[in-house]
Amino acid sequence: MKKYVLILISFLFLGCNFDKTYHNREGDKQDAQKITKKFYSLLKKNNREEAFKLIDNNFFETTNKKQLNQMIDDINAECGDKISDTQLTIWETFVSVGTQPKSQYVLSYKVKRNIQNTQEKFTLEKNDDSIKIVGYDVSLTK
Repeated sequence: MKKYVLILISFLFLGCNFDKTYHNREGDKQDAQKITKKFYSLLKKNNREEAFKLIDNNFFETTNKKQLNQMIDDINAECGDKISDTQLTIWETFVSVGTQPKSQYVLSYKVKRNIQNTQEKFTLEKNDDSIKIVGYDVSLTK
């Protein structure tokens, strides 16, 4: 009987996940902001190829690079290609460390452009040791 109890306890320990989760830590926000700041910096220099390296490959399964280039061209034509300021307005982070690590970040910016301002939302995820953009949504503001 003791043998069965030991086996049962062993299975319980093997099946357990030892994860710790963190929500909205300042350091996690800053890690994600490094990516978005670099993205904006590269867009300002019109270096889209380098900016696209910050985007996860899964993003390009639904929106290819040609479509993303066209979207950026359309935004630049309608709202202006000069970005003078980006202000973080909303942010949220979720980081789980342990046996099943996962990191997700959402950052929304009010972007001041030379024709019309935009609200731009980034969704990012950490895979392995690098944070990548997995979603990018742009809407017009008043």
